[in-house]
Amino acid sequence: MSHHQNISPASSKTTGSKKLKTNKTASRKQKRPRVNWHEAASCALQIELRDYSDLLEYLPEYILGKNSYRIDLLVIKKLTGQPIPKSIAHIFKTFNLFEIKGLGSSVSIDSYYKTIGYAGLLIAQSGSKNQYSRKDISLTFLSYHYPQRLMKHLLSLQKEMNLTVENSSKGVYYINKETFTTQIIVTSKLPPEEYLYLRCLTDKLQDTKLVNQLTDDYKLHQEQDIYIRYMHQLTTANKKTKGDVLMVCEGLLNLFGTSSEEIIERTRKEDAEYYLPKIDSLSSQIDYLKSLLKQNNIPFNQDIISND
Repeated sequence: MSHHQNISPASSKTTGSKKLKTNKTASRKQKRPRVNWHEAASCALQIELRDYSDLLEYLPEYILGKNSYRIDLLVIKKLTGQPIPKSIAHIFKTFNLFEIKGLGSSVSIDSYYKTIGYAGLLIAQSGSKNQYSRKDISLTFLSYHYPQRLMKHLLSLQKEMNLTVENSSKGVYYINKETFTTQIIVTSKLPPEEYLYLRCLTDKLQDTKLVNQLTDDYKLHQEQDIYIRYMHQLTTANKKTKGDVLMVCEGLLNLFGTSSEEIIERTRKEDAEYYLPKIDSLSSQIDYLKSLLKQNNIPFNQDIISND
């Protein structure tokens, strides 16, 4: 029986040369491909826990009720009495909230307490009074970087709140005596032999041994959606822009058995397949609108629409 049925889804003057330099920097930043680390991490988690897919339901970007608060990933464990013998899932309860950080950030003190607050909101909206409690929720903070400032802050609360930080296994840290069962997973410290896909979540994947292992495993599952979506984000992350030439990690290209030119062409084709039907649909709607206006003797001013 599933437990989730009751959850509703300064300014300053700048010289001309400095402005030119800033514009060039901004231009370089715009060329850098955007990576959806939330999607990549969500896919990686599902892959690492694939042997227990019948027990787990994944709800990415979960919205809390009528509020605009959003959980990066909510994992629902359908049978709470059945343990999952994986170090990243030992603490799993009925509702498991994930705060996911990209490569450019780490788990901050603010995001730590924000997620605790979200857990309280989740309990409030999860059903009738007293149906669920803090014992039904776990929190996981997923980060590539070790959160030094946060860990130092938590250690400072040892005397005041009795909190302790325990390195339970490689890359996994338990925060004992917290309001909710809490862990921090540092993907760069996870053992690759056990968590290959999480460990490879980086934009500097240069370890030949890891790439070869990833290649071998991916070939066995390359028709499955979560593997395809994961690999798309990983290859995007490892693309390097040098002038107008797109340089891509050779090992990752081998995963697809293709060249950088073919990847660029494939991306253009996918964009066209996505946007062209939408453009055709919009054109049809405009033609229909024009015919209605004409029937009612109302002039059609396209400039107004364009300027709007």
